[in-house]
Amino acid sequence: MKRLDTLLLPLAAMLAILSCSKKQETTLESGPEGSRIVLNTAAKWNRFNLPAYIGDLSAYPADLQTVIDEFFPRRCAMEDAKVLFVGTGEMAANAAALVEAADKGAFVVFPGSVDAAPAGLSPVVATFEEASAYTPLFHCHSNWGQGVTYTLWAEPEVEEPEDVTPSMTEAQWKELVKRNQSSAPESGVVLSDYDNEPDFNKNYYQTRMHVFVEWLENALLEQTLTKAESYENIKASIENLGQRLTHNFPYSLSKTIDKGTLCDPDVLSKSGSLDVEFRIYPCYLQSSNGDKAGDYYAVVSTVTPHNASMWGPFVGSHGGCRNRVYGFWFNKMVMSTSLVNSNNTPISGLEYYDRPIPENKNSSKEYSNGKSVSVTGTLSGGYGGKQAGGVGSASLSVGGTWTSSTNYTLETIDYSLDSSTPTVKYSYSTNNVKLTDDYDNWDKINNEDFPAPVRTEFSSHAMWTWHVPGSTVRDGSLDAFRLKTKITSNYASWYHWRGSAEFDGNKKDYDIDLPEISWNLKSPDRTPWGFIRLRNASNYEMAHVSFYRSGEESGTPVATLSYSYSKGDDARMALAEGTYSIKWDLLDGTTQEKYGSYIYRNVKVHQGANADAATVSISSVDAEKL
Repeated sequence: MKRLDTLLLPLAAMLAILSCSKKQETTLESGPEGSRIVLNTAAKWNRFNLPAYIGDLSAYPADLQTVIDEFFPRRCAMEDAKVLFVGTGEMAANAAALVEAADKGAFVVFPGSVDAAPAGLSPVVATFEEASAYTPLFHCHSNWGQGVTYTLWAEPEVEEPEDVTPSMTEAQWKELVKRNQSSAPESGVVLSDYDNEPDFNKNYYQTRMHVFVEWLENALLEQTLTKAESYENIKASIENLGQRLTHNFPYSLSKTIDKGTLCDPDVLSKSGSLDVEFRIYPCYLQSSNGDKAGDYYAVVSTVTPHNASMWGPFVGSHGGCRNRVYGFWFNKMVMSTSLVNSNNTPISGLEYYDRPIPENKNSSKEYSNGKSVSVTGTLSGGYGGKQAGGVGSASLSVGGTWTSSTNYTLETIDYSLDSSTPTVKYSYSTNNVKLTDDYDNWDKINNEDFPAPVRTEFSSHAMWTWHVPGSTVRDGSLDAFRLKTKITSNYASWYHWRGSAEFDGNKKDYDIDLPEISWNLKSPDRTPWGFIRLRNASNYEMAHVSFYRSGEESGTPVATLSYSYSKGDDARMALAEGTYSIKWDLLDGTTQEKYGSYIYRNVKVHQGANADAATVSISSVDAEKL
């Protein structure tokens, strides 16, 4: 067999590269002589220095406008930009140009209040079951692949700290003050309360934008690698057909940590966020495959709590009384994910084809999530009515494989899995925080007592495959399902009141009950299909093999093979069920001189449970010369 056009290099280990975290950990460090703990902001934002078009930002909060300017200093024209920030008026005035940019892989950012549909953009945005507290600040969307969307949600309104009962009576308070006055002075340790910093709002938006830009850089890296893939092999990876769903939950806590008699309360107010991302890889196993038929949804999930901006320990001084406040640190989290019908009812017969991994911890705390999931039979990939790449591309295969390859460490995070039902439920917790009285040893407090994952961030990954049995779907139908997830997160605080010795301390937990969200999944392409195998029985080279629907032989072919085939070689093409005609030329293998053109009419393509059953074989010897 001879290839007539230039072969592209295959894409190697794309998911293995992309699943490795690029995040630079933000840490808390002690200042000179341990005098102050400051946020380490050494990580460079927008490491790729993405060229951006910055248009009308008036719909965004003023502090967010400033942060956008800082994150995207490299400016360019709209047609040259990788990222385009546009306002309401620009969405209408430049709709055609924005759609063209999105189609080419650029990321268009527009205010959350704007309906993007009239402009030709259609981001798949998460739906809240209870959405009253959440409004979108902006959406970011690209039409690359099956469409990629990120939404930056506004922070819900923070509740006022509640009143608390004083932890000390007046007599206890006076006794503590007396002890403090008679004890040796501290070593000058001062830990600032970050809430008192003048640019708190700006810092908050910097934290949120840092998360967004990191997502953006990963998406652009994946886009670059995907564009390099060759579709030469009909059994090429189905990963490229995946639907990518991302959501960033913002949240805040403002709590009165403690109050002593005759003193002001100690209040801790912090904001953080949590990223959840799903990669959904759908395919449909044809009805001829019996009880294995139906939809298959391979899911790769990643959840990342961003805890750095929640961590704000400080020293309080109330007259002659000293105290420390530690918090908020990540304490525990529960995440439940399910697949349901579009009306939120359970899916009859839903089961695991491949169970969730990882299912348990090992002693080394190093986890390898690398796994391949294979489905054997005649498959349709891609989404309803849209065979990605066209007929005969990677969307049609006999046997499909999804691969997830992720290595990560959860040093201080424990987890458990409940997969007794088709709802996947992971529970995360930390049991390694040490509430000890190392009052002035800030290095030990930050690096041992409160390990990095609970006060910065960590990511956890999981993978599973759902099977919706064929009895619930029909060939050619467009029935769609919904992915739902519910997350409850919990943070903790701890305080000391101290005189010459420890007086009192108390740990408190705070639940953050995030609203349930869902996405409408695009249905797999359930078009029935099969193969044509045409064998060259002549002594000439068979080339320019084209496939037409019967009766449309003078029109545009539905597919063409860009190879030449020697005697005994087979030209093979995957096509939707139907009746076809095949045309080809016979050429001299040395001079390329054309010997003649031929046609084979009325070839019926059908589906099957395997490659042989789904293939109709014909020979060029039975063809008609044109």
